[in-house]
Amino acid sequence: MNFPSDVTVVGLGYVGLPLTLAFAAEMPTTGFDNDESRIVQLRAGNDRNREVESSLITASDLVLTSDYSCVTEAEFIVVTVPTPVTEDNRPDLSLLESASSMIGRCLRDRSHGSSTPIIVFESTTYPGCTEDFCGPIIERESRLKSGEGFVLGYSPERTNFGDAEHTLETVVKVVSGQTAEGAKVISDVYSRIAKAGVHMAPNIKTAEASKVIENVQRDLNIALFNESAMIFDRMGIDSSDVFDAAGTKWNFHRYQPGLVGGHCIPVDPYYLTYAAKQVGYDANVILAGRSVNEGMVPVIGEKIQQLVTEAGQLPGESDVLVLGQTFKGDVADFRNSKAIHLSDSLAGSFKSVTRFDPYGEYNEANKDPFAGDARFGAVVLAVPHSQFVESITAVRELVASGGVMVDLTGSIKSSQMLDFDGLFWKL
Repeated sequence: MNFPSDVTVVGLGYVGLPLTLAFAAEMPTTGFDNDESRIVQLRAGNDRNREVESSLITASDLVLTSDYSCVTEAEFIVVTVPTPVTEDNRPDLSLLESASSMIGRCLRDRSHGSSTPIIVFESTTYPGCTEDFCGPIIERESRLKSGEGFVLGYSPERTNFGDAEHTLETVVKVVSGQTAEGAKVISDVYSRIAKAGVHMAPNIKTAEASKVIENVQRDLNIALFNESAMIFDRMGIDSSDVFDAAGTKWNFHRYQPGLVGGHCIPVDPYYLTYAAKQVGYDANVILAGRSVNEGMVPVIGEKIQQLVTEAGQLPGESDVLVLGQTFKGDVADFRNSKAIHLSDSLAGSFKSVTRFDPYGEYNEANKDPFAGDARFGAVVLAVPHSQFVESITAVRELVASGGVMVDLTGSIKSSQMLDFDGLFWKL
């Protein structure tokens, strides 16, 4: 197989857009998204996710389109569509199915004698999905044989939203291919943009498994710290002091307890537990970690009620402010945000719950509390946006005299609260 002359990326979300821009800097690249409004915005240099600067988009030679026919003659196709879970925590492969079907239909119209296309999936999934689920769909629609008429590959995305340090250029890229020849081409193509190098997995299933285990590990570690923090709290011990002390040992790995939201860490484990179930194994440890992290919202909600009561207030007569509603600090993504779930749960116990996030549209439901003179019986720092973390004094001033300040992010140092006249609690 020859080195491809072009790249086409299917899906221009948080993962797809930066990837497409990186490829466009190295070779002719087309970015496809079936959301016409997204294409219009990107052509104007507007990334509604606030992850990519306008100048980087407008200065690129990238071709942006919502016309799926761009896939027909593409030589190197990369799929970056989302892979969420259903309400009962089973893999939702509907977008993968749709993308695979679209690609297959396009390949059916491919010119006779064209080079064999390579189709690389980056979407997180379970081991076997690329070859056993996506491949047959493309075969059916294209009437081509997988491994011959087209070659599959898998290169798991390692996007860390809001992280300017760990990027496509600085993180090693795992790659894999259905055939040895295809894997070599995939490695060569990704080497153009992965300046830190590529790691060739022995097969596609291994590459798929490597992705899910990365986030399973993080989920389990955060669950350990969440559970430990709650245990230490009942013992009257400051968990951060415990973690500081334990962190002096060379092989202790510290994690920050807190709300686990988004569409990676709280989702990916279910892809592995689903696959485990298919081979007759119950992944008890993985599901136990999920249970702990999913249970943090009610646990924290009860703790806030307890703190407000200890401060001499009645929850039903108290106003609460929750700072941050996205799933992660300095990221404009509200999907699967536990901060939203926490706000919703508090609304049933308190007089009022005010929410504010600088990444949301400013309106009656998202008023900037720093611009007014309202004070709250309890203020909860739920998401560590820079605007909050860099202005702890201003955050403190939002708490009414004798009120409660809650830090779920580990951003506030105890030394910053020495003269606070209310109750301060951090997870």
